[in-house]
Amino acid sequence: MTQQNAEALKKAFAAADQGDPVPLVELYDDNMTWAGFTLDGTQRLYTKGEFLEAFGVLAMLDESRNEVLSCDVVGDELANVRAYRRLGDQELDITMVMTHRFVDGKVTHGTDIVPSSFERFWSDTGITV
Repeated sequence: MTQQNAEALKKAFAAADQGDPVPLVELYDDNMTWAGFTLDGTQRLYTKGEFLEAFGVLAMLDESRNEVLSCDVVGDELANVRAYRRLGDQELDITMVMTHRFVDGKVTHGTDIVPSSFERFWSDTGITV
């Protein structure tokens, strides 16, 4: 796709980290499908609504942010995103790989892959959904 889509992705994640989720919500097509992970490390498909609902768990943490480290424009966008989570002394600081298929400026499909420390963090915090 385009560098313009990559920039929109970076800006949307940055805005969400500053407390403004609107650009990220608007970037995702209403019919988007996302292949991501549950807190226990199981991969599953999410609708846009389910995907955005899953972000609600972050409100239970002391600190959380997603920083787009790089965004490679190779057909569909490929983003390396630094994900940071903290609850008390429990801390997760990982790089996850996300793919985004853009159609007419909207993300219609996406995926992410996270290391095994992701589910260990959530298990250690005792947070489940």
